[in-house]
Amino acid sequence: MPGSMTKWGTVGVTLVALAAVPSCGPAAGAENDETAAVTTTPPPDPQLLITFDDQEQGSAAGRDIIGEGSAAAEISLLSRNKQKATFVAGHQGGIALRTPPYSGESSGSFSALRIEPEEWLSPGLSDFTFGADVRLDAKSNGTAIDNGDNVMQRGLYADAAQYKIQVDKHHASCVIRGTDGAVVVKSKALLTSSKWYRLTCHRSDKTVKLTVQNLETNQPPETLEKTGPIGTLDMIGSEPLSVGAKIGEDGEIIGSSTDQFNGLLDNISYERS
Repeated sequence: MPGSMTKWGTVGVTLVALAAVPSCGPAAGAENDETAAVTTTPPPDPQLLITFDDQEQGSAAGRDIIGEGSAAAEISLLSRNKQKATFVAGHQGGIALRTPPYSGESSGSFSALRIEPEEWLSPGLSDFTFGADVRLDAKSNGTAIDNGDNVMQRGLYADAAQYKIQVDKHHASCVIRGTDGAVVVKSKALLTSSKWYRLTCHRSDKTVKLTVQNLETNQPPETLEKTGPIGTLDMIGSEPLSVGAKIGEDGEIIGSSTDQFNGLLDNISYERS
């Protein structure tokens, strides 16, 4: 863990319990591309859906972040060292959360969303789907403290259960690990920096499917599947669901191997059958 100069903080907390809302894609009107005719799959209508279109651009410190899914969720914006998360222009006129730029140093700035409560974020044997829209910075890894880009994660490597989407060296991958084993699906496609992608991971019994969709083209999404023993993901009492960086059992951003996502995030979702 970093030395005594490290500062930890929660800069925005809200408790929400909203009715499910209809599925909705990003706002219409591609920027600076009159020839674009992009058709994308709208985000799901899940138990958890976090968008940022109600936010004004600027520092994310002290803002209430409100989920739009059908289940209650307590969403906290965490920071370590200087808080640098901001709200910026997103895809096709929307608003996105911008995480801190890459520094590679333990003294750098780190931010993550912490999502609770635990019960409905513990999928057990249920089928479930989770994902987010991402736009990755050109420089996003290179040292032990930040050698990857964690998009969504619950459970750490040493825990009995884990699910996560990450983008390591600009390749998206999904990990689902339960009592019987782990299934890892990794895309061979290189995510181009400064382009928007929708990353979705779905577990159905022993099969894990990773979908990578370029939101700026009409190309069909890349879909990869892998099957193997998984078992149950009973995660009651373990770490909360994190978005953007690793969070430990104490509910704070981990000070080593943080794997901060460096870029823009939007349409964060989780749905359990």
